[in-house]
Amino acid sequence: MPPATAMLDLPAVAAPVWPPQRFDPQRCLLSNRDDGFRLFVPPAYEGALAEMRSSRSVTIEPSAEAPDAVVEIVFEDGSDTPFAIAHERRSIDGALGRALYVPFTVWTVAGKQLTLRADVLI
Repeated sequence: MPPATAMLDLPAVAAPVWPPQRFDPQRCLLSNRDDGFRLFVPPAYEGALAEMRSSRSVTIEPSAEAPDAVVEIVFEDGSDTPFAIAHERRSIDGALGRALYVPFTVWTVAGKQLTLRADVLI
């Protein structure tokens, strides 16, 4: 199977400044800007990139435990137990609203690692 980036016809995403101003090196940061979502992954969590790369798409949805305070970033891989990241809503850079087929990129200090599409089910 070709890499996920080869299967998508998404607009180019400009390279962000690293690290983002509001970046906590102990947490991932989700940013939503005009050109789509960006997930900034700190070096401490780069081990999760393999799980992220195995996905076909991303779903951003309210957490079952705290839907008003936390969203789940679910890396859909077709399994019953996909990899997911819990992210506090208050620390998201940008607004969330229901949307489908939004560009979603994953970034590390080394640059862009992955491009997928995201469905936001908020």
